[in-house]
Amino acid sequence: MASTYVNNLRVAEPANGDADWGTSTNTSLELIGEALGVGTEAITTNADTHTSTVADGATDPARALHLQYTGTLDSACTITIAPNTLKRVQIIENATSGGQSIIIKQGSGATITILNGTKRIVYLDGAGSGAAVVDITAAAFGAQAFYVPSGTTGNRPTGVAGAFRYNTTTGAFEGYTDSWGDIGGSGATNVSLNEFTGNGSTTAFTLSADPSTENNTQVYIDGVYQEKGTYAVSGTTLTFSTAPPNGTSIEVMAFTASSVGVVADGSISTAKLATDAVTTAKILNANVTADKLATDAVTTVKITDLNVTTAKIANDAITSAKIDDDAVGADQLASNAVVTASIVDDAVTLAKMASGTDGNLISYDASGNPVAVATGNAGQVLTSAGAGAPPTFATLSAGAYNDWAVKTDAYTLSNKDQIVVNKTSALTMTLPAGSAGNTVIIKATGGGTVTIGRNGSQKINSVAADATLMSGNGVQLVYVDDTIGWLEI
Repeated sequence: MASTYVNNLRVAEPANGDADWGTSTNTSLELIGEALGVGTEAITTNADTHTSTVADGATDPARALHLQYTGTLDSACTITIAPNTLKRVQIIENATSGGQSIIIKQGSGATITILNGTKRIVYLDGAGSGAAVVDITAAAFGAQAFYVPSGTTGNRPTGVAGAFRYNTTTGAFEGYTDSWGDIGGSGATNVSLNEFTGNGSTTAFTLSADPSTENNTQVYIDGVYQEKGTYAVSGTTLTFSTAPPNGTSIEVMAFTASSVGVVADGSISTAKLATDAVTTAKILNANVTADKLATDAVTTVKITDLNVTTAKIANDAITSAKIDDDAVGADQLASNAVVTASIVDDAVTLAKMASGTDGNLISYDASGNPVAVATGNAGQVLTSAGAGAPPTFATLSAGAYNDWAVKTDAYTLSNKDQIVVNKTSALTMTLPAGSAGNTVIIKATGGGTVTIGRNGSQKINSVAADATLMSGNGVQLVYVDDTIGWLEI
């Protein structure tokens, strides 16, 4: 019977009675050893996708516990590890050139992005078509935190320069140079935690404190420690050589030293200040703003005359009660200071204008006494009533005729129309509905004959028929009555 390869290392499982049982077993043992080592697999240059299929019963770098990918990329490459039923833990390293990330997947489930020059410990869940890749570090410690070794002072290990731990006895982080002590050597160390989220394009991030050098920082992306060579620090700006992928969690621990006995900036709160600790001499003028003043803190005696300007007076701050009768003189008013919009409806009264009522015009009689003039009606005009008499309002009489108009198309006239018909061809001008005294004037020119059309049953010159006006002729018609209709004058 043939061997099967259903295990997570894809090594042969010989059947009972298999003639090659010994050979198959030896090969399987060699492949198990290979699975505990390091394998290197090259990706085709600038490939966007790549598949690593662990071979059945044959040597294959993808079987290795530590799988290293090489090759040159110009964009992120998605790598599928097959078969999708394979369940195992692997250390996967992105050793490609070009500064691009690799994305590890197994099925349609979750994927893991590995930045260029970094390694991740992942778990392939082997769930078939929906298989997912899990970040073991993130699963164990969470995406928002990184745990360092901790213990009491008595648990300190043998010191090695660069060692870092959390001391549960002192409740502080400590490191080892030539002896154990607070991070930063002599003096105290401030540790600031900065958290960001990658978007796939941003490389520079602003820290809350200046660590002086990248050696005073620890950086983690999705819980994975980043080597110092993958980023640089200048002042408070930390810059990655490759933008962290979209959605990744970035955590930066920055260490800054401060001398013992010197209070760090931002550490003194209001509760730590004595009541009389802040005096006038310690407050800069620019730091006294309106929101820091009590409602009744500014009184009249504290404001000099020169400090009250127009720009500092609210629109409704000055009322008539605050202005003395003799305070506003003519020389205090600008030439355009008093406009109609500035006078309220009830501001001009009989007492203030000597006579008249609100909204009326004021005139004077021959004795010099003020006389109110009625406002009149809409459309009326003001006319003189002669010397010694107040003016009056009257309706302006309309003109005798409408203005002359030139017509080149058919038209229905109106009372008092004066028209010139300028047309080379025949044209009809229709009379208006007449009433006694109505009149129109028509002059024909241009060569065309003008038909004067009746309006309904009204007659023209006592005849119930349209009239004709030859080119060069003119006529004035006046409406008389129903018997004569429009009469030629």
